Amino acid sequence: MSSVAEQPTNQPTEEEILEYLFPKSFRCPVCDKEFMDFIIKKSKLKSVDTDTDFMTTYKDIDPNQYDVLFCTLCGYAALSSYFEKITARQQAMIREKISPNYKPMEFPMPLSKEHIIHRFKQSILCAAAIEAKASQKAFISLKLAWVLRKMGQKELEKRFLKDALEGLKTAFTAERFPLGNMDEASAKYIIADLARRTGDLGEAMRWIGDLVVSRGLPGSLKERASNLKEMIKEGITT
Repeated sequence: MSSVAEQPTNQPTEEEILEYLFPKSFRCPVCDKEFMDFIIKKSKLKSVDTDTDFMTTYKDIDPNQYDVLFCTLCGYAALSSYFEKITARQQAMIREKISPNYKPMEFPMPLSKEHIIHRFKQSILCAAAIEAKASQKAFISLKLAWVLRKMGQKELEKRFLKDALEGLKTAFTAERFPLGNMDEASAKYIIADLARRTGDLGEAMRWIGDLVVSRGLPGSLKERASNLKEMIKEGITT
């Protein structure tokens, strides 16, 4: 496993990207209107590598780029796993805080880099507006950081890695597990790696230290944790 996912040497064409996408109709839980968006054909994905913070590199396409659902009618946006998990109170908050300032727009497919980032930032605005849990905000920031890593935007990536780190640290003490699909051990591991990637090696070692000696830790995670501890000791932050 490499510490930095390898970048593809040949960028896929628009036609190749479109082969991984298919249009789907959704009903927005906020405005109750139907809109069309594109989702990934997961059966076509072929993984190439997995980075230390669980970012998976796939052949031809980065599915994270298309993981934000965006209602182009009212401006509500969220990661696909959270899109429908919105309460009546939160729906009202979107209608009050987001929709009045939103100008309807469309997104040609495949998405441009600018549109990908815009959709993620809109989901961050919406998460803030509905006072989403720290873990939900953290996962948006983490996925955006992954997207930016693939784009080669290292400084901006680091900014969102820091946001993800702070959000997960807050969630670790304030929320019940699992956080998304992460149990306590996985959360400790990724917090340690995000601290390492953002340059706080002391914080990283505090989180990884007791994890590597934990009993009952799955073999794959134990190996990851041991490797990560060595990287922290060596001062590797990429």
